[in-house]
Amino acid sequence: MNCEMLTQEGVQIAVCTPSGGFWWLTPLILSCSAITAAYLSVQSIRTNRDMARKKATLDLIVQTESTDYYQSLYRTFTDIRKDESGFAQIFSPSNPEIVKQRQMVLNYLNHYEIIAMGIADGILDEIVYKDYMRSTVVRDWFAAEPFIRHIREPSADSGSEVSASAAFSNFEALALKWEPEVKRSL
Repeated sequence: MNCEMLTQEGVQIAVCTPSGGFWWLTPLILSCSAITAAYLSVQSIRTNRDMARKKATLDLIVQTESTDYYQSLYRTFTDIRKDESGFAQIFSPSNPEIVKQRQMVLNYLNHYEIIAMGIADGILDEIVYKDYMRSTVVRDWFAAEPFIRHIREPSADSGSEVSASAAFSNFEALALKWEPEVKRSL
């Protein structure tokens, strides 16, 4: 090892270089250090992003389920799901109260569509949401499927004069993806 003393602004610094043909050792060590630092930085960013996604998902669950608005949507959806006539009663409502119920059901289903979009885009954490809501999502999809199919077809009583063939497609994809796991757990 060859060392030489350099003086810069009154401070002495020892600069050592390997001797005997190992000139490449210092650049190699510096390169390895830089690569390690970059790898650890990337890992830290990924970990922080994953934790933020999980926190956002948990916050969403707590916030939604604790609001009176969501609870009223849930109760309306559940009442219609459990009713003998089911969702057929809101296919083409004329009674103002049934029209209101239809809108509440649509708002409830929109909630699932937004969640499914967030999961598909990686904004929300699928594992966290699935662990908490998997069975409910699948059950609600199959309960509302006839109503959603009705909405997708443009007709005088579907509420749409144009095709809505993609209505709730993210919700459908998520429910169908989770369905086998729900069946296995039964």
